Amino acid sequence: MASASESKPFFIKIDEAPTGQLKYDRGWTQRLVNESTGARLVDVHINHINDDSGPGELHYHAHTENVYVVLEGTLEVVVEGERHLLEPGWVGYIPPGAHHTAGSVGGKGVTKVIEIYAPAGKDFQVVEEPS
Repeated sequence: MASASESKPFFIKIDEAPTGQLKYDRGWTQRLVNESTGARLVDVHINHINDDSGPGELHYHAHTENVYVVLEGTLEVVVEGERHLLEPGWVGYIPPGAHHTAGSVGGKGVTKVIEIYAPAGKDFQVVEEPS
């Protein structure tokens, strides 16, 4: 990882960004800006969430702010039990500590979302739901 003095401007064409699979085969992601590109405080990626993905794991980030920018499809976000449907042009903000989940709304096609984490880093805490 680059230190502040080693960080350099970084530019990438979205279509040429490295890709990876989302957890539980829910879709795929394009990694735009993160520690591997020299960024220390922000992680930016585009998630392509399958139409049949389901809501994903209920989780929270202890220290990280989370932003969703919906480009295509409909993103269902549940924050502290309150459901929100975000369509193209909508932006959602999740503060640190808020229990949330997000997924593509069934029957509407793939949902494409820019996701931003700041500060960057591993900060994904799964919430165990009572059975």
